[in-house]
Amino acid sequence: MDPRDPDILTDFIVPPGTNTSLLDGAFFTYTGLISSNAADPAKFTATKATAVEFPALLGQSVSYAALVFGAGTLNPPHIHPRASELLYVVQGPLMVGLVDEAAGKVYTQTLQTGDMFVFPKGMVHFQYNAGTELARAFSTFGGASPGTVSLPGAIFESGIDDNVLEKSFHVDQATVETLKHDLAPAAPGPTVAVAPPPSTAAPGLSTRSAALAVLVGFGAAFCL
Repeated sequence: MDPRDPDILTDFIVPPGTNTSLLDGAFFTYTGLISSNAADPAKFTATKATAVEFPALLGQSVSYAALVFGAGTLNPPHIHPRASELLYVVQGPLMVGLVDEAAGKVYTQTLQTGDMFVFPKGMVHFQYNAGTELARAFSTFGGASPGTVSLPGAIFESGIDDNVLEKSFHVDQATVETLKHDLAPAAPGPTVAVAPPPSTAAPGLSTRSAALAVLVGFGAAFCL
């Protein structure tokens, strides 16, 4: 499927092979946005309604997502390369951040219930629930296939050589390996205890703190 929204010459597009004479209201209906969101209080979850999940959106230049943030969870720094995002908080507070590379600034705001925030297309941004209760939001995108590129994943899970990462972030190999270990998806099946790589971080500095420091350093470098 072409990720771009086509300039359509009809009111809407149906998948190839669809018998249009049999279309009814079900084609224009999507019921999975909320029902498929488990809202695990210990996790951040995002349920999408894009052209992939909801084919009726193809060519309509719009899509949607339901976001649920467990206490202390975040949607890591990421970009949407093909669409801007308008976020609406239905259960706050929720902290958001937007990186302005051109100005060398990071704009942050703690949103309350009913507040909105816009993330322009292609700009790095994030959301963080610093509270002790669930936070919820809905996002509307100006495209049926906005795309999502997670920066931690793109950097540490894409196969970039460790030497490149070490020199880019001014850290040692142990820190790079720790970050890769923390970002790796959980393996299916029985849980097996795996000792993390040895850390050279200063005493009292947790692995999570070291990871956060590296990502903050990336954000600072991104703004230069």
